[in-house]
Amino acid sequence: MTSHDDDVTCPYYTASTDRPSLQDRVARQQIMKVLQVFRRIVCVFLDFMFKGGSICSWAASAQLLFLVALLSGLISADILPQTITAYVNETVTLPCSIPVDEELPTVEWSKEGLSQNITILYRDGCETFGMKNSAFRYRTNLVLDKLKDGNISQIIYNLRLSDRGRYQCRTLRGRQWQVHAMLELKVVAVSEPKLTVVPTTGGDGVTLECKAVCWFPEPEVTFQDDKGKEIKASNPTRVSHSTECWTVTRKAKVQTPIKRSA
Repeated sequence: MTSHDDDVTCPYYTASTDRPSLQDRVARQQIMKVLQVFRRIVCVFLDFMFKGGSICSWAASAQLLFLVALLSGLISADILPQTITAYVNETVTLPCSIPVDEELPTVEWSKEGLSQNITILYRDGCETFGMKNSAFRYRTNLVLDKLKDGNISQIIYNLRLSDRGRYQCRTLRGRQWQVHAMLELKVVAVSEPKLTVVPTTGGDGVTLECKAVCWFPEPEVTFQDDKGKEIKASNPTRVSHSTECWTVTRKAKVQTPIKRSA
């Protein structure tokens, strides 16, 4: 692995992705022949209905462009997103797979809502860093030893709360983009709640304080006695951190038993 923006991580799977295969070229030629026939049919119909060649040319061209975009993969069918939940600082794998082929296409993972939204770009048998969002540098990878099996899942290491959001997995063959997976990643932050006794002066009870540090989503703090009955407590104190997690503190006063002599 190298450390320069324009360098690459190479290669576990050698591929030549910019040159379409013979099968792809034949399929495209057949598609274009069908489109040309369709265009002529549309023109004849519009000439008959409107007696205007300009309308025919405009409408048929628009229809042709739409079909070309549809058949070339620029317009993708809706894919229902999967939801994956993981914890801060853990490693998570976002699943995505493609049919096994003789050549591995360009693989792109991206995250919605980022101006530079590429989280990993793998082409020509190497990872390319030039377009990768800096927040994901050295924190994402593919399952390299399984690429030959069509497994193009993305691994994210050392999860951050800011990693939550929607990710898209797609491939490029020639000029055809195809979306294979949409995933909604939810990142959770938790810590062990701390229960302490707060010193008080006078009275027959003690004050308990429970503190949950840096949780996401915001936790609900409650107190219960040994029988599972909820103990009345003060309103919680909430502090929002720059890391987008919450620290919640809540106090409850409980009575202590008094020993009496016989």
